[in-house]
Amino acid sequence: MKTNRNLIQAVRMYKFQSLFIKSLILIFLLVIVPFTGLGVVMYVQMNKAIETEISGVNMNSLYRVKDNIETIFKQMERVSLEMTYQDDVASFMFSPTENNNLNSKMQSIHDKISMYTRSFKYMDSLYVFSEKNAYMLSNRFDSTLTDFDDKTWYQNVYQKINSKGPYFDLRKRNGTYPYFISFTLPAYFYETKIGAVTANIDIEELRKFLYQTDTQIENTYIVSDVMVVYSNNRNEFMSNIHDIDMLNNADVPANISAPTTLIKTINKQKYILSVLPSSERNLTYISILPLKNYEQKLKDLRTFLYLFFAIGGIIVLVVSLLISIKTFSPVNQIMSMIDDQEKLEPLMDNNEKSKWNEVRTITNTIFRTIDAKRGLEQELQLRMHSLRKAQTIALQNQTTPHFLYNTLETIKYLAIELTKGHNNVSKMVTALSDLLRRSLDTDTPLTAISDEIQHAKQYVEIMQARYPNKFDVIWQVQETLLSCQILKISIQPLLENAFQHGILPTRNPGQIIITGLRTSDGIVITVSDNGQGMPEDQLISLQQKLASGINLEENHIGLKNLNQRIKLLFGDAYGVFVSPNLHRGLAVFIVIPEKNDSHDII
Repeated sequence: MKTNRNLIQAVRMYKFQSLFIKSLILIFLLVIVPFTGLGVVMYVQMNKAIETEISGVNMNSLYRVKDNIETIFKQMERVSLEMTYQDDVASFMFSPTENNNLNSKMQSIHDKISMYTRSFKYMDSLYVFSEKNAYMLSNRFDSTLTDFDDKTWYQNVYQKINSKGPYFDLRKRNGTYPYFISFTLPAYFYETKIGAVTANIDIEELRKFLYQTDTQIENTYIVSDVMVVYSNNRNEFMSNIHDIDMLNNADVPANISAPTTLIKTINKQKYILSVLPSSERNLTYISILPLKNYEQKLKDLRTFLYLFFAIGGIIVLVVSLLISIKTFSPVNQIMSMIDDQEKLEPLMDNNEKSKWNEVRTITNTIFRTIDAKRGLEQELQLRMHSLRKAQTIALQNQTTPHFLYNTLETIKYLAIELTKGHNNVSKMVTALSDLLRRSLDTDTPLTAISDEIQHAKQYVEIMQARYPNKFDVIWQVQETLLSCQILKISIQPLLENAFQHGILPTRNPGQIIITGLRTSDGIVITVSDNGQGMPEDQLISLQQKLASGINLEENHIGLKNLNQRIKLLFGDAYGVFVSPNLHRGLAVFIVIPEKNDSHDII
């Protein structure tokens, strides 16, 4: 509601200068002009488009019939070919009837015949004939040629074969019914014909199959020369095309070599005649579709076109309005914020505004913002000057550790020179130099756990040289963690706290155990000692301060520094945690994520 009020307020204030009004008019014109032109073109081209659509639908239906028929014919040829090349079929054709192994071969052949006839519903039967033993196998029953029920097959099909290729034949079984399209492939041994395989397609089952795949096959014909191979009327099977009234009156052009669609008047009615020639077996596919089936569709389309023009203007206006509102929405939001600011600091009166539009108002506000930005930049420059001074002091402070590192190196070489070799002093100075060098390396805050352990061991080496036999350190870190990343100088401060505040005050030898485990929370490094521990009230106070991240007392500066660095880098879910040791002393835990990328840390 507030957006609508702001929109109405903008239109009322800026009137026809408003961006919303200008956008609405422009979008309306840009949409209505093509819309009107498109409607006119649609009206002019409608009849032609409908005829083209009907022709296309008819031709597409004819193409589907052609594809289905040719696919079926190829399947039948392939079935005949596959059966002919079966070893058991060849053995059957060569074997005499008294062969003892013939029954087993016949059973194997029957299994294949049953498989094919069940796979193709339009396949009525499959014959496997052996001329040597004059015996016929089929899915109907097996018998000698003289007893076989399809009496016309041998004379009308088998004896007509004069080549080694597949033979295509139209016939009626026993001259009556059913009607077959037969595909026969002869079997030869060298130049001698020894038998054949015939796949018979039932015309009635073929018609049912085509109806399942395409409902627009009424008045569809498949002809070979002048003979009808397929028709929706089974009585027209194997008829001459001149004996069929529809085909004879359609006067189908002869020698058509490309798909053709014509409008023909047959018996005083208009039909769409589509003819699709095929090189396969010299077949021609013909579809004759009456135009009266589409008269209602033509009427419906005209009615739709009138309604299209009637409500088109309203739709265009509404769409233009919605687009304008959507387009103006960002500007409206900016104007809303400017209006809220002007309530505190008026920019101009309404009379002056009416001469402007939203763009000039936004531009003026931007200029005011730029002036304010310049003032902030001047203040920022003053603050940057103060920051540079602080950086100078920090750089000066960095020279002290470098000076100390160089001095330690000089002392080490002097000790070596005086004793003519490495000694305890040079070893301690070397360890201290390495510790200092690692402290000065600030290129990245992370390092491998293995490097951090090495750094901590150098500290232990120094402390054990100073306090011999005072404490032992046990390392129990999983090897799979050694390549993981951890904060630099993180284990050494915990070792120092454990020794200085835990073991050293007891005046007894102690033990420090460092463990590293992978848990569901991440990587946990534990430093535990068997020293004097910490009073419960102090321990609770320390735990609370570590959890809140506030500054700790001076005695725990290492814990404070490490805890704050972990939280800054990885978040508040990680850090340093403290708890009493199981038997005596204190345990300090470092919890960090297992996977962390140092490139993401500034």
